[in-house]
Amino acid sequence: MAKRQREDESRFEKIRAYRQTSRKNTPQSPYVSSATRKQTKRKVPVTRRTMPSAPMVKRQGRKVNVPLRTKGAELQLPAFPQLQLGWRFISGAIFFLSLAVVFSFTSLDAFEISTINLKGSHRLGAEAILSQVDLVGKAIISIKPEDIIQEITESFPSVKSVKVSAGLPASVNIQVVERDPIILWQSEEMPLWIDAEGVTFPVRGEAETILTVVANGNPPEIVKTETEETTEEDEKISSLLIPNYPKTTLEFIHGMLALSEYLPEDTYLQYDPQFGLGWQDPRGWLVYFGSNTSEIDIKLAEYETIISTLQAENRQPALISLEFLHSPFYRMEP
Repeated sequence: MAKRQREDESRFEKIRAYRQTSRKNTPQSPYVSSATRKQTKRKVPVTRRTMPSAPMVKRQGRKVNVPLRTKGAELQLPAFPQLQLGWRFISGAIFFLSLAVVFSFTSLDAFEISTINLKGSHRLGAEAILSQVDLVGKAIISIKPEDIIQEITESFPSVKSVKVSAGLPASVNIQVVERDPIILWQSEEMPLWIDAEGVTFPVRGEAETILTVVANGNPPEIVKTETEETTEEDEKISSLLIPNYPKTTLEFIHGMLALSEYLPEDTYLQYDPQFGLGWQDPRGWLVYFGSNTSEIDIKLAEYETIISTLQAENRQPALISLEFLHSPFYRMEP
């Protein structure tokens, strides 16, 4: 009896265990309410990108292998580091190289001026120009053409234009253009030449002029008024003149040339600051027509009338002035 009870209990335990395992393995219905169903959380995979670090490169200089006389034997020299030249190093090298060049130009005898080529100087001697500009023995790099041009034009008003150029290793080229005189102004102080622009300059050398004027003073200078405009050419010429050699007017130049056509033979044109231009008449008196010769034909006709009247009266004048057309006069005594 007891044995049967134990068999029944073991059978019940097996049945209970079977039911429990069957409940666990039974799938749940898909139609279960969402309220009672446990929601699962979805996990989004997160990826992290990592940049690989640059490998450290150790630059080594190139090794040099020197073969020895023994076959298969070599001598390995230590490696030298490879230099990287930046822009600062290059600019510094250029700077020091420039300093070296400048120093060589200023210190070496090869760059000291020893040759000066002068062209265009005919009446003005080359020695006079070269003595005025002290260039021999100076360094070629210290030459300033502008200073040489100014020095020559200020010292020699007979020079119309100057060009200066320097060449390596040590040569200077000077090209000058001289003024061509047309009038010889013969005064007691100093003879002067006058060119077609009215510029006066001292006589140097020889030149053929078309007119000689015997004067008691300097030619009349240009007087600028407040309303008169000055051209660039006049300012350029005036800047090159020396105060002792002023520029005269073009009207005065034209007046001298026009009056020279009426000069008697073997007679020079004369100038007096008080009476102007005239000449010594071969018949024994001085005649002046002033500085303005725009009405020279009328003045000459009036001059012949005065001479005829005086000769009819048997009178010998010493001076006749027709400076003012409507008020001529004469003197019996000098």
